[in-house]
Amino acid sequence: MQRMNTSSFKKVLIVTYYFPPSGGAGVQRVLKFVKYLPEFGWQPVILAPLNADYPAYDETLTREIPNTIKIFRSKILEPYKFYRKLTGKEACEAMDIATLSRDGKQHRKATERISEFIRSNFFIPDARIGWYPFAVRAGQQAIRDEQIDVVLSSAPPYTCHLIGKALKKSSKLPWICDFRDSWVGWLSAAQRRGLAYKIECRMEHSVLSQADRILTVSPGVQDDLLSRNQDLRDNRWIHLPNGYDSEDFSGLEPIPQKSPEKLTITYSGSLYGNRNPDGLLKALKDLIEADPSWRQVLQLIFVGRVGKPIQEQLNHEKFTGMIKLIPYVTHSESIRYLLASDLLLLIIDDAPANKGILTGKLYEYLGARKPILALAPEGNAVDLIRELNAGFIAPPKDAARIKDTLIQIRKMWLGGQLNQKRFHEEKIHALDRKSLTGQLATILNDLSHAK
Repeated sequence: MQRMNTSSFKKVLIVTYYFPPSGGAGVQRVLKFVKYLPEFGWQPVILAPLNADYPAYDETLTREIPNTIKIFRSKILEPYKFYRKLTGKEACEAMDIATLSRDGKQHRKATERISEFIRSNFFIPDARIGWYPFAVRAGQQAIRDEQIDVVLSSAPPYTCHLIGKALKKSSKLPWICDFRDSWVGWLSAAQRRGLAYKIECRMEHSVLSQADRILTVSPGVQDDLLSRNQDLRDNRWIHLPNGYDSEDFSGLEPIPQKSPEKLTITYSGSLYGNRNPDGLLKALKDLIEADPSWRQVLQLIFVGRVGKPIQEQLNHEKFTGMIKLIPYVTHSESIRYLLASDLLLLIIDDAPANKGILTGKLYEYLGARKPILALAPEGNAVDLIRELNAGFIAPPKDAARIKDTLIQIRKMWLGGQLNQKRFHEEKIHALDRKSLTGQLATILNDLSHAK
């Protein structure tokens, strides 16, 4: 990337576990902040782990990091090497939430149940707590060496916020907490009980009470955090959504499809546990039984990491020739699959907390300007899709509603109307990552002036 003179810029130390060469959805928010903050007069300095055990890798993302960025990497004690040995998994097998958040019907070995008990009761707030002492020391050095003005921590993992809190205490600098997910009891967090639950709740309250600003990607995440911390409802809370980077789509050609004559529906991302396509597959089964021509008309593509129980469902003989599984690919390749599709599939399972989920995937779907099929409960994601006139909605487990929606979509596709769906362009344009980073820069300016 082009070098710019940053000598007069203010500096923000960003504490993040996920940073290139990490791939996956968790890296995108911070990476785009880092990419665009220099255009608003702020120089990011990164604090990330050294040789972390990431669930996915994407070396191509390093190209987006400005060459002026300094990165402090510190030692981390990762528990997953021990987990692999204990459970007999391959040394190269990626470990992430898909490993530990499973469908309750899935059989688990005793060693896996023991590992999950240890994770829930001893790795508090998460399995990255082994990074904490090394990261705090490295962060203190970064603050001294780089003359940092503001500290920002992004979570999950929530250990990042504990690191941010420690750095605020030792440096007296303003500190921003950025929540990509909520915390206690959230889908991506360990489900704790008893003393472990109380300890984690105290951690959450301590972080929220000491942060100078609290950013959340959705109103639902904010509501969930405040539901356990009613005494902290004040003016520090700011909704700063995820977004899409229009530059990611520039000059990309769609992945050539073998069957361009088929209605192509693509899902991009991870599928595991309760985030599964059960309702969709039941609807497809009913459609095929009533009208076998669906086999020749419809193509479903799943791009990314898929849990083994869901793989078995998708590979069932009744769907032979209709479903393609594409293993994890680079970020740019995943976008090429989106651009080659007629419809993009979003799945959010129907749980009370999930009404606040606004995944980064949804915003990339919007950036692709393709209509969305959202199998999701009423909540923030559904509200946004309706507001932007961006697609079709059905409850995730309601096979009858999903079937009717697919019949409607097929009719529109055959009539050439599907790609004529009118999005609310002005509102979608406001969700560009560069514009959202400008909002973050305003927050940073306010805090640095108030020092």
